[in-house]
Amino acid sequence: MSRFQNWFFTLVIILISCQLFAQKKAIIGCYQSWKFQQYPELLDPQNIPYDKLTIINYSFFYPLESGEIVGMDPAADLYLLKGETDSLSLNIVPGGSIIELAKRQGTKVVLSIGGWETSNNFPEVSADPTKRTNFAHWCIKLIQQYGFDGIDIDWEFPGYKKHKGTDQDRENFTLLLQTIRDSLQSFEDTSGKNLLLTVSLPAAAVHLVDIEVEKVSSIVDYMNIMTYDLYGSWGKISNHNSALYGPAQGDSARCLDGAFKLYHETHNVPAKKITLCTAFFGYSYTNCREIYGEHQGADTILFKAGEDILYSQIADKMDLFERYWDAKAQAPYLISKSNSTLISLDDEESVALKAEYVIEYNAGGIIIWPLMGDYLKDGRTPLLDVIYKKLSR
Repeated sequence: MSRFQNWFFTLVIILISCQLFAQKKAIIGCYQSWKFQQYPELLDPQNIPYDKLTIINYSFFYPLESGEIVGMDPAADLYLLKGETDSLSLNIVPGGSIIELAKRQGTKVVLSIGGWETSNNFPEVSADPTKRTNFAHWCIKLIQQYGFDGIDIDWEFPGYKKHKGTDQDRENFTLLLQTIRDSLQSFEDTSGKNLLLTVSLPAAAVHLVDIEVEKVSSIVDYMNIMTYDLYGSWGKISNHNSALYGPAQGDSARCLDGAFKLYHETHNVPAKKITLCTAFFGYSYTNCREIYGEHQGADTILFKAGEDILYSQIADKMDLFERYWDAKAQAPYLISKSNSTLISLDDEESVALKAEYVIEYNAGGIIIWPLMGDYLKDGRTPLLDVIYKKLSR
């Protein structure tokens, strides 16, 4: 082989390696396990598009005051994680657990612990060294029992008084994460298994005064930033649930771009550790004919669910709406043709822009809340498909 050929093949290998490295963006889907018995067809493990996901966050287990960790729906957990159906009165033919089905596609499944309604015991557990150790022990026990590929801590939020938060949560959160990391490392050393530790964190700066962001960043693999619920029907005017850029009214930093810069520029978190959320659901505003307009709460006529409405439910009634685009926020919204309902949502255009943002700023990837939110009756997953196509180029 000539010197030129050697040089040429070396260059090709370098280019391929660079391309593979550039493609390495996480696509993380949050699976709502506790809703399985309510929506067994939608959340059937066989419907999950594992091949388009890097990680599934199995949501949620939660801590007891002792540090023990339990599932929100133990009967559903047995079916979903073990394929056992004796405890369910559902006519379902087992096709394998989520863990088994994911592994066949090379997708990791991480246990997400916490959530909005089940974070109240974190302050007590994290404040006590014995309880922290017990919590970490349970993390390992559940990994061994079910075959999880890691742990995600979704404490909402350290220092949040309505969820029993304390002034000590700032340091204790770091201590809890370090205790978990140490336990994971010990288990890795004996098992040879590589395990993930991730955290789900708020997008708003007001919550970060109670989090040692830079210390947390050094402990975890990914920081999943919850860039949704930024505005909703609880506010005085309609606004965007999950805009890419700052809205024309309200806090201009309350958007995906603002959250990324908050963590990356203000708190020095490496971009590759930051994943940013796309919302596979929307919020409704009744008697509202314009974005940033007054309203009378969530619509309960077109959508019985009221506030948070899955994209698939919106898609079923898309013909009832006109679509509009907010060029400043880079976000869509819908207004009904007849009954003055406005919906803030993500759609194919907006999730494509978010995926492109992740690529441009070399962020770690995209996280989806909730996984299966865009699962249509014909089996298509249009929002996930756009994200996968963009991030796997």
